[in-house]
Amino acid sequence: MTTEEQEFADFMTEASIKAMELRKKYDKLSENNKRKFLQYIEPMVRAGGAQAFVEQMNILFNTGKR
Repeated sequence: MTTEEQEFADFMTEASIKAMELRKKYDKLSENNKRKFLQYIEPMVRAGGAQAFVEQMNILFNTGKR
């Protein structure tokens, strides 16, 4: 495996772990807060597509990447 491939594999592992952590936290939210979250992200996904969504995930994950 090349360094580039390993870098990608490591990133995907970390992203998967964080996604699972967020999912567990999301599952614990009240139904009202789940609805609020979905209302918050829906316009970003619709307006900016995948790029806007990824940018918001970077902000949520506090990576500082934009």
